Amino acid sequence: MKTIKATTKDSLIFTGQLFESSNKENIIIHIHGMAGDIYTNSFYPSMQEIYPKNDWSFLAVEHRGTHAVTLFNTSDGNYKNIGNAYEMFEDSVYDIQAWVEKAKELGYKRIWLQSHSLGPSKVAYYMTEVKNNGVDGLIFLSPADMTNFSEEEEPQHKEYIVEAERMVKEGRGDELIPGDLFGWMKICAKSYVNFFGKNSKADIFNYLRKDNWEVVNKIDIPVIAFTGTNDYAIVPIIDPYEGMKLLEKQLINCPRKKTFVYKDSNHDFKGFGDDITKEVLDFIN
Repeated sequence: MKTIKATTKDSLIFTGQLFESSNKENIIIHIHGMAGDIYTNSFYPSMQEIYPKNDWSFLAVEHRGTHAVTLFNTSDGNYKNIGNAYEMFEDSVYDIQAWVEKAKELGYKRIWLQSHSLGPSKVAYYMTEVKNNGVDGLIFLSPADMTNFSEEEEPQHKEYIVEAERMVKEGRGDELIPGDLFGWMKICAKSYVNFFGKNSKADIFNYLRKDNWEVVNKIDIPVIAFTGTNDYAIVPIIDPYEGMKLLEKQLINCPRKKTFVYKDSNHDFKGFGDDITKEVLDFIN
């Protein structure tokens, strides 16, 4: 394993863990989910081992949504507090682009983006914002419905959004909202509005909406997606099998697509790492 760094257009320095294959042309870059990291997902060990053995390097990367609050170094010698508590969804484009450019700098020719939970929303948005980016395909692990997920999983959402909008109007957008998001996560007012407010750019995989999947509709490279019957980011909103059918239907410009629903799998796909990794390899090879 190698530790590598990437610097964004707005000067943030991120760390990635690179598990190299003997084939230096193929790489899978993993974008973790909300307040996640590059160490703890249950599927990481399978991917760290199996991808490289099958000619694909695996790179798990930090971005400005790593952990709830994270102090990142900047290229001018300073630092900045961000993390999920302070990030803005649209800025994720800078993060993904930095890692795609780093992969190209390292000599990789075939680049696939893998992402989990909130990650697929960021990756899908990136694909529409950065044209001719050189990405060959996408791997979605639990593409979460951020809009309806907040309604289902956060009982105080309506109170929080009203309070967050009020704080932003008062010029207090950088202050943390009262209470904890989902019972454990800190988030500032402007980030709460940015992710969960009306017209949020993060509203991409809306499983209760049968049309207006514009971002997903524009994806024109191969996509493979996974969820589970115990996936809390999808199951409270829609039957997971129906959700994956809807996703496939909305990938109207995608040349090749495939979805999986694993019985008894949770949001973290505990116990299914080998299965996912092998299905991905079959699909991309």
